[in-house]
Amino acid sequence: MSKRERVRIKDIADKLGISSATVSRALNPKTESLIGKDQIKRVREMAQKLGYIPNIGAASLRTQVTNTIGVVIPDILNPIFPPMIKGIQSYLSSKGYVTIFVASNNNQDEALEEVRRLIMRNVDGLIIASAFLEDDSVNECISQNVPLVLVNRSIRKGELVHQVLSDEQHGIDLAVNHLLSLGHKHLVYLSGPNTILQSLRRREAFEGFCLQRNIAFDIVDYDQDDTYAFSVEAGRDAAEKYLRSECAATGWIAANDLMALGAIEACRKVNLRIPEDISICGFNNMPLTDIVNPSITTISVPFQEIGVQAAKMLLQEINAPWPSKQRLLMSPHLVVRQSTAPAKN
Repeated sequence: MSKRERVRIKDIADKLGISSATVSRALNPKTESLIGKDQIKRVREMAQKLGYIPNIGAASLRTQVTNTIGVVIPDILNPIFPPMIKGIQSYLSSKGYVTIFVASNNNQDEALEEVRRLIMRNVDGLIIASAFLEDDSVNECISQNVPLVLVNRSIRKGELVHQVLSDEQHGIDLAVNHLLSLGHKHLVYLSGPNTILQSLRRREAFEGFCLQRNIAFDIVDYDQDDTYAFSVEAGRDAAEKYLRSECAATGWIAANDLMALGAIEACRKVNLRIPEDISICGFNNMPLTDIVNPSITTISVPFQEIGVQAAKMLLQEINAPWPSKQRLLMSPHLVVRQSTAPAKN
C-alpha cells in the first residue's frame, strides 16, 4: 500500500481557485487580518475537509520560528505545578504554540542539561520555574540570548530577567496576622532552602515581621540537600528537630503546604493534636489541602494566573521585546481551614 501524500497548501488553493499565498495567509493567525473573514472561513473549511496538517518543520526551516516554548519545572510531583502548567499551556495553545515541559528534580545540573536540549530544539523561548538564586541554566539562556521568563522563582540578579512571582511578603504577613488574631503569642517558621528566592523571601518576611512587632519567634532552618526542597520529608524533619527543642511556639508556619503536611505528621507521632495543641499554617494552597484531615489553613497563590501571565510576558518578549526587564508580583490571599484555631489560655 502506497503512503498517502500529505495535503499541501497548493491542493487547497486549487480546490478553491485562489492563490497559494491567500491560503497561507488565511491559515496563519499572524496574517489572517490581510484577507476577508469569508475567505478565511472558506479556506479553513476546505483545509479541514481535505485533512490538511501544517508542516511546522518545513516552515521553521524557512523562518527559524518553531512556535514551540520550553518550560522547566523543578518537581513534577509537587501539586502546585499542574495549575501553573495549565495556565501556561492554555494561553500558549490559544496563540498557536506547542509547549514542551521538562523537570529538573530540583537539580541544577539536570536543569542545565534540559535547557541546553530545549535550545538545541530551537524553541522560540523558555519559561523556567526551577531557578536557584545562582543558576547556571538561567545564565545559559542569558548568554545564548534566548527569550526567557522566570516564574515563581528568580535569581539573585533579578534585574537581568523577566519575572512573574508571588508577593511572598504579603503572604507571610497574612499568615502571621492570622495566627496572632487567634491569640498565639509565640510563633515558629519551618524554613525551606535559602538557595531559592521564594524560600528566602518568606523566611526574611517572617523574621522581619516578628522583629518589628516584638513577637516571640523561632526559625528552623533548612539543612537538607536541595533535592528535598519543599517536600513532606523536609517538613517532617524540620518539625521533629523543633520538637526536640523547647518548642514553645503554638503557632507554626511552614514554608509550603507539603512541609505543613510533614509537620502535622511529626506532631501526631508525639500525640500533639492539630489544631487543639498546635496551629499550623501552610503556603501555596496546593490541590487537596482542603480534603486532608485536618484541612490546611494556607496562603493561596494564584498559580494558574501566574502561568498565564508568564506566557503572555514571554510572547511579548518574542514578538516585540520590552525595553527593560519586567517584574510582575501576584497577590496571594489567606484561606482559613481546620489546621488553625484559637490558642489555649
